[in-house]
Amino acid sequence: MTTSERLRVTVHYPAAGEPFKDEADRSETVGQLKGRVLEAFGLTEGQLPDGNVATYTLFHQKTPLENMAQTLGEIAGDQKVLQLKLSQQIVQGS
Repeated sequence: MTTSERLRVTVHYPAAGEPFKDEADRSETVGQLKGRVLEAFGLTEGQLPDGNVATYTLFHQKTPLENMAQTLGEIAGDQKVLQLKLSQQIVQGS
């Protein structure tokens, strides 16, 4: 299929000047998108030099997208545009 199988995806990350914008297949998973978004913003999950641990979560409206196997099409429904937010959590190291 053509454009009906594609979504315009925008991910806002407060620490970045510009949002991530791309087109994605409706069959792309949250995990695949998250990897592309983190790479685009130059972010990595895991232990930071100060010993703290950084994790990132994508949100659709106010709902965290925790199922990395869920498809973007399932989240978007019949919408052609998917607006998400990326949030950073820092856990202090021991």
